[in-house]
Amino acid sequence: MAKVCAGRTDEMECLLEKRQEIESSEDGSLCKRYLKSMATVFFSDYHLISGFVDKCSADVRKLNCGVISPALDETTTSQVAVISCLERKIKRVSEECKSVLTKKEEESADSFKLDRSLYQACRNDRDTLCRDAPDNAGEVYTCLGRFKFDKRLSSNCRREVVRRQLMTLEDYKIDYGLMRSCGEDLVTQHCLEPRTSRRLQEGFMRTVLLMQCLTEIDDMADRRRVSVSEQCMIEISRVKRMIMGDIELSPQLGVDCHDDVARHCSTVPANTEGGIINCLIALVPKDPQNGGLQPQCRAAVEEFVETVDPISDYKLNYALMGNCGEYIEDNCRMEEGEGEVMKCLIDLEMEQELNIECHQQVLSYKYFMSRSIKLDKPLLAACQDDAVKLCKSDLAEEENPENKPHGAVVSCLYHHIFSEGNEKLSAKCMPELKRTIISQGESVNLSPSVVSSCAQDLVDFCPGFESDKDDWGCLQEKMLNRDTPNDDDKLTPECEEELERHARLVSVDVRNDYRLMKACREPIRAKCNAEFRDKYHGNLLGCLERNKDTLRGSCLKHVKDLQLVALLDFKFNRDFVSACSGAVQTYCKSDDRGRPLKRKQDVMYCLRTHVNNKPDRAREPVSDECRDQLRAEFLKQMADLDLDPQLLTACAADLKRTCRLDQFEDKMQVMECLRKNENELTTSCKNKVFERELQQAEDPGIDPVLQKTCSAAISRYCSSEQGESLMQCLEANKHRSGVTHECRTTIRVRMLKEHANYQLNIGLKKACKPDIKKYCKSVLQGIKDGSIPDGRGAVISCLKDNLDKVSVDCEDSLTTILEQEVMDYKLDPMLSKDCQADIEKSCSGVEDDQVEACLRDHIMDIESDDCTKQVVRLITEVHGDVHLDPLLMRACQQDIGYLCGRILPGKGQIIECLQSNLNRDKNALSPTCNSMLQNRVQMWSNAYKRAKQYDSALEMVDDIYRSIESSKYKHELLAYLGFSIVMLVLLSFCGGRCSKPKPASKLY
Repeated sequence: MAKVCAGRTDEMECLLEKRQEIESSEDGSLCKRYLKSMATVFFSDYHLISGFVDKCSADVRKLNCGVISPALDETTTSQVAVISCLERKIKRVSEECKSVLTKKEEESADSFKLDRSLYQACRNDRDTLCRDAPDNAGEVYTCLGRFKFDKRLSSNCRREVVRRQLMTLEDYKIDYGLMRSCGEDLVTQHCLEPRTSRRLQEGFMRTVLLMQCLTEIDDMADRRRVSVSEQCMIEISRVKRMIMGDIELSPQLGVDCHDDVARHCSTVPANTEGGIINCLIALVPKDPQNGGLQPQCRAAVEEFVETVDPISDYKLNYALMGNCGEYIEDNCRMEEGEGEVMKCLIDLEMEQELNIECHQQVLSYKYFMSRSIKLDKPLLAACQDDAVKLCKSDLAEEENPENKPHGAVVSCLYHHIFSEGNEKLSAKCMPELKRTIISQGESVNLSPSVVSSCAQDLVDFCPGFESDKDDWGCLQEKMLNRDTPNDDDKLTPECEEELERHARLVSVDVRNDYRLMKACREPIRAKCNAEFRDKYHGNLLGCLERNKDTLRGSCLKHVKDLQLVALLDFKFNRDFVSACSGAVQTYCKSDDRGRPLKRKQDVMYCLRTHVNNKPDRAREPVSDECRDQLRAEFLKQMADLDLDPQLLTACAADLKRTCRLDQFEDKMQVMECLRKNENELTTSCKNKVFERELQQAEDPGIDPVLQKTCSAAISRYCSSEQGESLMQCLEANKHRSGVTHECRTTIRVRMLKEHANYQLNIGLKKACKPDIKKYCKSVLQGIKDGSIPDGRGAVISCLKDNLDKVSVDCEDSLTTILEQEVMDYKLDPMLSKDCQADIEKSCSGVEDDQVEACLRDHIMDIESDDCTKQVVRLITEVHGDVHLDPLLMRACQQDIGYLCGRILPGKGQIIECLQSNLNRDKNALSPTCNSMLQNRVQMWSNAYKRAKQYDSALEMVDDIYRSIESSKYKHELLAYLGFSIVMLVLLSFCGGRCSKPKPASKLY
């Protein structure tokens, strides 16, 4: 004893201070027994506690904890009650009195019998609930703390346990287990130095700040090559769990949130472990106007969470364990710490729907993680070096909330996500940062950088953004309307830059879009699972776009929103950038005025121009990869008018009147409606629709309706064809097996357009380009000035009239057209219009491929002058090429092969051959061919007779016709004469067949 307290005048007080050291020694058994008995007396009488009367009297009076009398006649019970009262109000006790009280409790840290107030209140509870806990090393305190919310624990005992725990949070030495396990670490890691005490004056719990220091040291173990002992971290976790369970242990939080607790958490039972605190935590992300916390309370809760950190160890979070326990047990490794369980839950939420209670818990903690990188342990571990290097932030030091905004480090790292060189994020940091950014995508409120950059925009355009409204969608909608002339409706440049950064991140990998991934969970699982699993090469967005017609609801909306955002800047499309960035730099870096090209649609049409034009030898041609990507982008645009801003603008009025968007569930059908009703469209819309039709005619691969309805036919018969040859192939094979009715219908619709407007028949346009300039100049001029209506086949009709003059290539193309029209009279726009009444009268019920033959046979019965001219033209065409007369061809096929096999078709040569052979030998032709040929001679004679009613020129050859009637060569002569005269008649009529001019298209 003399050795332990040598030099001290207050020997008794000294011995009590050194009691634990003396009791742990091997000698002095008599002294040990004496100290035990004296300690009980000493801790029961505050007059014996050094400095208590002098330093605590004022606090006793101020806090209404009784009266201290200098007399020694006060009962032990009343003295214990005074001390207990002061300790329950420890946050309001003066520092000098607090030092006396904490020193007294330090000396009772190992034995609950020395805490007289707790001992008196909890003796029976100890015997009932903690009988096996030894009365040393603070085990009884710990045991009683575990039963604090157990109904079996008496209310008096619970009150004293809370009081003891409050004192523990003021002085770590009062917690025997914490002191024993962490005392050395606190010294070696310099956590007891003054620099860690800045927040003590702000009402923070002293013990918690020391634990936070040790936790941060442990987080930096890899960088600093130091670590905190495992046993110390276990004790820290125990104390944090104690704090998380009871709001009474956080008096300042209780004061700041008193009104909010009454307003929002009044239904939470007071004796529920962690109930009140978790209620407040869940409300932090919400707007105060929509059921959230008031600013003072919110700030207190945020500070509490950052200090206690219930995220790193899910076992600290009672609500999380209760609401998410089954998900954790089934999907997350239970032993994982350092935030891995929370990371597991966040990742799990992308794959399956969590129950509402669990989702709310995860959402709340994502909010806190977004505010402090220290709460996101996986991110902290991966990015701490990047934070120091790129953001000049020493995460081992305490952050100053006055100088750094929430989430400053995460925002800084995010701003380097596309940096290169020395500013580039490390490979270790990048995936964890992306995970964090993805999780922030659920709500703007989870992204401090967006909230900061878009603060004014959120107020102006998205009121109540912290509620359940689609805040991202609200900002995105404004971003899409950036071209509005009203500056008041535009986002601020800072906000737009932040949203563009997010759009670019999503363009790299659609998995970075939380809202889309959650909305499309089921479609991805059903249609795109392989692409989802292949994180490096799987084009998940491409898969969703290919299956867009099967998407519904919010998934379809999010996919379309991504497509619309990608229109703003071609860089927002990963595949497009990858395939075409070189071509963009070469050909489309700027427009004709030198302005940078940014919008994807502008860049696409620029590249299309260079793809179609003759390659520039001085520059690299557009690559095949870029051509394929262009085709894919145009196909998406053609399939959905919402992705074609130019057409939407040009057809705004028409889409409200003629083809209302709300009429069509399938957006592809809107374009079909515009095609069908072209004569009712405004000029601007009609021109723009024609541009799109021309694009599809040049490359049917970007015709979505054709690609959809004819996919099987293309795969089976035309898989190697591209460009206009694909359409030619489909036209040639449309009646073969395996070609569906829907495909035939689509092909026919496209053919109708080709026959009505030569520009949509790419093969004919190329083959007949010089002939059109040579023979149809007046027709082109008439279309241009409006005297001849467009879309009526005027140019093709002109070429037919000059069939015997055009080039061989043009003649071949025209022959194909004539053969197609024979099989379907509606492909001849002039015939189908001028002969409509006569068809109904004379050919009603006749199949389309027999209507022309029917009209030829009934030429003498036709009443309409315009129709007569058209049928005369048909008969002339048939005389010129026997292939245009299926009945004659079928009847004379063998004769032609035997007698005229070496004669080329066209210009009436095969008919001439058959007639010549018949004139030499009346038995030269088979009976069937002979009969059909006689029928055709009569038809040509009838055509001649009808034709002379319309032109005086025919009267000039009337006597000639009669004179050859008796000739043995009359068939040959009549044929030649009829053909020649009819051609003359047609040439004289060709300029006057059209009437009622319409406004000319500017596209011819």
